Amino acid sequence: MSDTDLICAILRVLVSDHAYGNPRPRDVILDRASYPRHRGGAAKEAYETVRSQNFVLDYGDRGIKLDNSEFGSLVQFLHERCGWKRFELELRIKHFEGWDEIRWND
Repeated sequence: MSDTDLICAILRVLVSDHAYGNPRPRDVILDRASYPRHRGGAAKEAYETVRSQNFVLDYGDRGIKLDNSEFGSLVQFLHERCGWKRFELELRIKHFEGWDEIRWND
């Protein structure tokens, strides 16, 4: 599992479990993410990478959450780097209105 795969596993948790807009702590996110447990150190590094993305709001020790105003960047990242298909993105990110602005390479 590559570092990009770890980042994508963390983002899948954030997209799937938005917690009604509350930030999720690192330990909760990593517990819910799907990755080999022997990669725990790399997963923590991937979490730090995710928290620095422009589509993530960082609340320090309280955790992170997705920035609703940056769904375009999130969708583009998930499509290009994580391999999410358009139908899955449209299914999971329902409050995004910029679908026509995404560069689809399907």
